Amino acid sequence: MVWSELKFGRHKGKTLPQILFSDPDWFFWAIDDNVFQNKGSLYSEAKDLDYKARNIKIPDNEHGILVVEYVIHRPSEKFSHFEVVPANQPIHSGSSPTHRKTVIDMSFPLQLKGYDKLGCKKFLSFLKVYVFGNMPVTFTKKKCEDFFNNPDNFS
Repeated sequence: MVWSELKFGRHKGKTLPQILFSDPDWFFWAIDDNVFQNKGSLYSEAKDLDYKARNIKIPDNEHGILVVEYVIHRPSEKFSHFEVVPANQPIHSGSSPTHRKTVIDMSFPLQLKGYDKLGCKKFLSFLKVYVFGNMPVTFTKKKCEDFFNNPDNFS
C-alpha cells in the first residue's frame, strides 16, 4: 500500500505508519476524535491501522504458547512495561497489577490513562525489542510502512 502523507497539523508530511511508531498517543487521540473523517484516503488508512496497531502478532508464536503480559505501575496506574511470557506461566504476583493479551496492543497505555506520552514512549522501546529484536532500530519511513504493509504481522 502507498500511504498518504498528512497535509495538516504537527505531523504534516508524515504517513500514519510513521506516526504510530513515533507518537502513538496522538494517533489514537486522532482516531477517537474523528480527525481523519472526511480526509479521503486517510480515513480508510486510519481505520486499517487502528485495527492493526491493536492486533500485532507475537513473533514466533505460531502455536499460541506465548502471551503479552502488560505491567501497570501501582502508584500511578500507568503503563510500566510489557513482557512476552509463556501462556502457562503463573500470572505475575507482586504489587504491580498485570493484564494479559494474546496480541501486542499499541493502544494499551492509553486504555489505562487517557493520555500517557511517557507510557507510549516506553511501550515503543519494548515493541522494538520484541518485534525487531535487540538490534538497534531506527523507525525510518520505509521500516514503519513495511511493517504495517505486511499482513503476517497482525492477527
